[in-house]
Amino acid sequence: MRFDLHVHSNCSDGHDEVKTILKAAVRRRLAGLSITDHDTLRGSEKARKIIKEQKLDLILIPGAEVTTAEGHLLVLGVSQIPPRGLSPEETTDLVHEQGGITIVPHPYHPFRHAIGRVPKCDAVEVYNSKHLFGIANARARREALKRGLPMVAGSDSHFADTVGLGVTEIDAMNAKEAIEAIRAGRTRVVGKRTPPQFFIGNTVQSIFLIVRKGVRRRRKV
Repeated sequence: MRFDLHVHSNCSDGHDEVKTILKAAVRRRLAGLSITDHDTLRGSEKARKIIKEQKLDLILIPGAEVTTAEGHLLVLGVSQIPPRGLSPEETTDLVHEQGGITIVPHPYHPFRHAIGRVPKCDAVEVYNSKHLFGIANARARREALKRGLPMVAGSDSHFADTVGLGVTEIDAMNAKEAIEAIRAGRTRVVGKRTPPQFFIGNTVQSIFLIVRKGVRRRRKV
């Protein structure tokens, strides 16, 4: 069964609404996904509600991309996210207390808030669709193999059109089984690179969010 474990909505820095992302996931015949917005579970909460109301044939793994003291870390299978600014190891310990898992995303990409190493975690994202040249992906894969850590893929999508470009194949019928399969390393990585035009769109979206935050701050002063 095909899962995209790394997707962003407009609940953080993504372009599209959760409902649009879910429609794209269904079109691409994904079995499930995790909406991993930055430091918030709002995207996952919205997705759970929509899937239930519309009776979509999708497995949702609740998640977020947490900002640690060293860089970003994916947390899956949690009902509460750890606070920002902790070490990756401290973040992982708190996630484990909830029965969840942590995945280190794009650990060696120089411009993506990468941790820059593979800390204590449950899996390594060895295929990120937004790595144009594949060097950082290859390095992540080598380190995962060296450490004997489970390997996953993710689209790191910020647009509905790129959902499903990074796929982790997992044999699971629900979110709990998916998390256990990842923890046990019962995964297969499949992926396609994100088309270059979406990198441009992502950059524009990031600039827009920075400007909007600046305007809001000035209005409060």
